[in-house]
Amino acid sequence: MKKVIHIYKTYKPFTHGGVETYIDSIINYKNSKFKHTLLSIGNINHTNQKKKIFKKSFSINSDTISFQLFFYLYKNVDRKNNILHLHTPWPSMELFLNFAGFENIVLTYHSDIVRQKLSNYFYKNINISLLKKNRIKKIISTSNIYYKTSKILKHIPRSKIKTIPIGIDNLSIPSKIPKNKKLKYILFIGSNRSYKGISLLERLIKKGNFTIIIIGSNLKKFKQYKNVNVYENIADIDKEKLISNAYLLLMTSISRNEAFGIVLVEALRSGVPLISPNINSGVSWINKHNETGFQYRTGNFDDMLEKIHKLMRIDKKSYNQMCKNAHARYEKYFKLNIMIKKIEDVYSSVSNS
Repeated sequence: MKKVIHIYKTYKPFTHGGVETYIDSIINYKNSKFKHTLLSIGNINHTNQKKKIFKKSFSINSDTISFQLFFYLYKNVDRKNNILHLHTPWPSMELFLNFAGFENIVLTYHSDIVRQKLSNYFYKNINISLLKKNRIKKIISTSNIYYKTSKILKHIPRSKIKTIPIGIDNLSIPSKIPKNKKLKYILFIGSNRSYKGISLLERLIKKGNFTIIIIGSNLKKFKQYKNVNVYENIADIDKEKLISNAYLLLMTSISRNEAFGIVLVEALRSGVPLISPNINSGVSWINKHNETGFQYRTGNFDDMLEKIHKLMRIDKKSYNQMCKNAHARYEKYFKLNIMIKKIEDVYSSVSNS
């Protein structure tokens, strides 16, 4: 069985996010034709059957570096026969793998570098040059819209790009709640990061007109509000139930750092309509305006509020149709087995080249 080594700069139990969920779904897929392991970086060394996490040496501009990981890759990983699946952006690792001579690299391009404008000004051209090299056999973009709007990927030959939307598994317990009896609470899933637009969420909470449930980290401050329930470290099955029971899922992100948005797909899977920003990224493609929910102008609180009211006041027949549309979109584009099949086709093409 051919070996695939995933490499990402942070991982569970030290960090939790969309990229971690994406990698988890690949390396733990039961019927995989490949043997998957993960190499990553954390606060301490941490090893189990599937992953090996090395202690962080330092970080600079969100670039995490572990000399232990570099040394391990250099000494223990077959440069010619193993497939490396690198998850970026991660400048230091991109440079290391290229200059150390690793030959079979598949790269999932999760996002442009957005916030580190100064360092990216100097790194941008280097990044484009590295991605064009033959060592990187294929670049996976999670949506076609992100490929077309990326300041980096637009310089890469289209033949090197493979668009594979992120897929997730079916619900553990299928939702049986009639859509017209859904509880009228708004669900928000996310952490307190700069690009998540938490100030928009806070303004909505302070209005006090809506019942809001939050699943995420570093958002305990909202527990003080009577109309809000906050959940952290929630089990997957409980998270599924809260999503399935929600009237709508709200995303408040304000920049292209939100390149895809797995939480949107989780809501579609449960047949829950979306209110999301019209970011020029995969977010705008996942939520089809007027069909699976509504899009609002990014960062515009009044427009967001208008779209929430519009969905709250919609008649039952139209709401139920929107719920059906949401689940149908999940079935068409975002099922886990569809994603795995496409990714494994990429691995096979690399191993046979």
